[in-house]
Amino acid sequence: MYSEKPCGLTIANCQELAETMKSTGRVFQAGTQRRNVANFQKAVELAHSGKLGKIHTLHASVYTPEIKTAWLPGEPTPAPELVDWNLWLGPAPWRLYNSEYVKGGWRGYYDFESGARLLDWGAHTLDLCQWANQADDTMPISFEPGENEITALYANGVKLVIHFLKTPFEERPGWIQAMGTCPVRFEGDEGWVEVGDSGGIETSNASLKPDLSQTPQGQPGLDVKAHSRDFLDCIKSRKPTAANGEVMRHSHIACHAAAFSWMLGRKLALDPAREAFINDDEANRLRSRPARDWTA
Repeated sequence: MYSEKPCGLTIANCQELAETMKSTGRVFQAGTQRRNVANFQKAVELAHSGKLGKIHTLHASVYTPEIKTAWLPGEPTPAPELVDWNLWLGPAPWRLYNSEYVKGGWRGYYDFESGARLLDWGAHTLDLCQWANQADDTMPISFEPGENEITALYANGVKLVIHFLKTPFEERPGWIQAMGTCPVRFEGDEGWVEVGDSGGIETSNASLKPDLSQTPQGQPGLDVKAHSRDFLDCIKSRKPTAANGEVMRHSHIACHAAAFSWMLGRKLALDPAREAFINDDEANRLRSRPARDWTA
């Protein structure tokens, strides 16, 4: 099974999807293709190698959060063979058809995304930070919203800063500005590395330049060839994919948790083992919501 992101409208959806893939033994790949793009892979390798020193801060980028609730004007519903509107809506609440939704205008609507747009880029960038922190089996333990970012903290003391961008190429103080969309930055006691969809890679350490010169560059982050190859190879081998169900589960739940902290306007404490918020009924109610029976 291959699923584009976001793979679940709710935390409960992500849990159910991961559990189903595990119990049935199916090969699953989430559409977070940057796990199979060379410059992102190299940046994570450097974070894991110790060549940057002890990692202390991870930087992810997302669109500025928003929640749209108003419906677009209704248009005549196309024939199912052109656009199966019922199937397209899936578990989302029913609403009148408008072609803009199908063209990508679904972004930002709570019914279709529920993550205040944090899962749009966060499914990629926060996912890469999870990987760099060797946290694919866990997630941050707290999330605190600020004016232009959400700051999260892992149990190992590593800080994650999720920066809000109004536009994909908005300047980010202290960051390299030529990395393209979906940039991430990993900082350690002895240096930093930064990558983005341009296919390039930058580091503060001159000693690493020869090492980086051996890394294939220029492969844009939107290139899905290697990700597709990984999926097909794993169908044959039955090995876990780079973006398997458990990887998706933890990075997506972390994105949802970050979104909830922004929506509620306060700090949230999360128990990664229970995947539940600590002493917070209001936040825990957001983990699931009624779904429309679209098969009826």
